[in-house]
Amino acid sequence: MRAARITAYGEPPELVDLDSPGEPGPYEGSPAGPAEVVEVLIAGLNPVDLAIASGRFDAGAPPLPYTPGMEGIGRMADGEIVWFDGAHHPWGTLAERTVISEGSGITLPPGTRPERAIAFGVAGMAAWLSLGWRGQLKDGETVLILGASGSVGQIAVQAARMMGAGRVVAMARSESGRSRALELGADAAIDSEGTVDELVSRIREATGGGAHLVMDGLWGVPAAAALQAMQPQGRLVQVGNSAGIEAPVVAGPLRGGSVSILGFRNFWAPREVRVDAFQRMCSLDASGDLEIEVEVLPLEDAAEAWKRQAESPGRKLALRPGGA
Repeated sequence: MRAARITAYGEPPELVDLDSPGEPGPYEGSPAGPAEVVEVLIAGLNPVDLAIASGRFDAGAPPLPYTPGMEGIGRMADGEIVWFDGAHHPWGTLAERTVISEGSGITLPPGTRPERAIAFGVAGMAAWLSLGWRGQLKDGETVLILGASGSVGQIAVQAARMMGAGRVVAMARSESGRSRALELGADAAIDSEGTVDELVSRIREATGGGAHLVMDGLWGVPAAAALQAMQPQGRLVQVGNSAGIEAPVVAGPLRGGSVSILGFRNFWAPREVRVDAFQRMCSLDASGDLEIEVEVLPLEDAAEAWKRQAESPGRKLALRPGGA
């Protein structure tokens, strides 16, 4: 089978020919319990894939070589089309076939296009669940989205409004990203570049005194500023760190405002919560009520897509290994 392969940390994948893990059906070669092979129709590309391939990921560096990619849309042995996450190492999703835990896929709602549904997996759930399930967004609250120009941020801007936020403020580095956030329903959009004090001032002005809930895809200086400008008993849900792995957080405002910092990863949400969120986003997309741009490239362009992902493309990138 054709597959993309990581052979050195910090380098983009190379297209190679590999032995297939087997025919679709029960597969006993996985160390993670009962598993099965799935034909990959669409493979999602995410920042976490690049973080893992850097060799410096917080959960450890995978042994080399391996096929990258955690999520995909695939066809099971019985013909069912599912979204799945957590392909078993070393079989990632940037290949014609991969290995997943038995029964772990989420069925696509009728009429859902795989090319659209891929946006509502890793990226969509990070936005939807960080605000609702983890952040417990309440009607009328002010929400601040840090990193609003990416796929997660764009969905989060729309999700916050759908969940009843009273005011939604987007933060992004690029002017085009801020403009897009406003098009998607943000009430205000502010620049993420500057000192902590400068960002605190911008946040307070744009939010009207601070946010109740922050979805943070940046960390670094922007997160430190958001924490200082938080409403009493505000919550910051930490979903990514594209602005840096460390933040100059001041202790006093955390204590004084009884502020909470909540870590988040999709897999902590119960399966039924993830299934509901994924299928709801698919339905909202079908009705035209949820917008996200998805670009699907052939597997042959894996190295180019990898480089573009590193540059924050402002859309969901995916690869088509083959099949319909």
